[in-house]
Amino acid sequence: MPRISDAVKQDHALIKSAFRRLRDANPENRKPDEFVWALDRYLIVDDLVVAPALEHHIAHGGERHRRLSDDFDSMNAKLRHMQRFSPAEPSFDSALHAIWVDLEPHVREESASDLRRLEESLSQSESEELGKKYEDLKELLQRPYGENGVPDDRTLSAVLEMPRQELMVKLGISEE
Repeated sequence: MPRISDAVKQDHALIKSAFRRLRDANPENRKPDEFVWALDRYLIVDDLVVAPALEHHIAHGGERHRRLSDDFDSMNAKLRHMQRFSPAEPSFDSALHAIWVDLEPHVREESASDLRRLEESLSQSESEELGKKYEDLKELLQRPYGENGVPDDRTLSAVLEMPRQELMVKLGISEE
C-alpha cells in the first residue's frame, strides 16, 4: 500500500507529464482533456484528503489548508478559463502557462515541505491509510469514464464547475 506522499508524488509526475505533452504538441493536434482531467482529479482528491490531513496533523496546518484551498480555487478557475479557447489559439498557450505558474510552486512546496512534515507526524500505517484513501477516492473519480479515464466535455465541465461540497455529497464522502 502506498504512503500518502508516494500517492501524491505519483499524481504530481502524471500531471507534469500530461502538461509537457500538451505544451509540446502541435497546436493543431492538441488534446487538452488528459491534462485537464489529471489536474482536476488531483485537485479534488488533494483537497479532500491531503489538505485536511495537514490541518489535523501538523503545526499551522489550518493556515496551510487555507492556502491550498486558494491554490485549488485559482487553478480550477484557470482550467475553466483555458477551456474557453481552442488548443490552436495563442490564448490557449497563455492560459496553459498561467496554470503552470500556480501549479509548479504548489507541487514544489507540497513535495518538499508539506508531505515531508505530514509523513513525520504520521505512523507508517496512518500514512498508508491516507494513501489508500487517496487512491480509493482517485479511483472513484476515475470509474465512470472511458478507457483513457477522461470524461467527455460535458461531464468534465460539470465536474470543474461543481462546488466541492456538492461533489463530496455526490461521491458519497460527505453528508449534506
